[in-house]
Amino acid sequence: MLMIAGIYLLIRCIARCKRMIFPAIRVRFPASATPFTLDLPQPGRYVISVLIPPMTFISGVAHFSARFSVTRTSDGTSLEYRSYGRSLFRVQRTDMSGKQALPLGEFQCVAPGELQVTCLNPETIRANYELEVAPHVPVLTLLACVLATIASSFMAIGGLVMSLIVLFGAG
Repeated sequence: MLMIAGIYLLIRCIARCKRMIFPAIRVRFPASATPFTLDLPQPGRYVISVLIPPMTFISGVAHFSARFSVTRTSDGTSLEYRSYGRSLFRVQRTDMSGKQALPLGEFQCVAPGELQVTCLNPETIRANYELEVAPHVPVLTLLACVLATIASSFMAIGGLVMSLIVLFGAG
């Protein structure tokens, strides 16, 4: 019973972690002074991250001082963008291609629709880096998912070992 519950929970945890690493809503665009228009299908908290290519030595942290303007294209209202700065407690992602996503700041989208994102000082971001808008992932949610994955794998493996001991006898 422990093994079956562990396998079920492990599958659920892996699926949840996959949704955090590969979010359904993820828009990538180059860091330039020209505004980029994107369509967000659902309201929520979104993060603007810089994507660093794989095998790139990260020297300097000028990209943390990048400033953004986020406006709704339908009525021209500006959304509040909050910069993170160099904070230790932010969720950094690395996708399967090796690109590392470092969060720069966040904004709250109250209604679905088209938004226009403008980098106000694109010279702070290297030319070969990209920007990405994705849903916000809280640190505690990520930590809980990792701990649940570890616990469920112990349940599955422990249940398998206990089943084998009971099946073949303890000697």
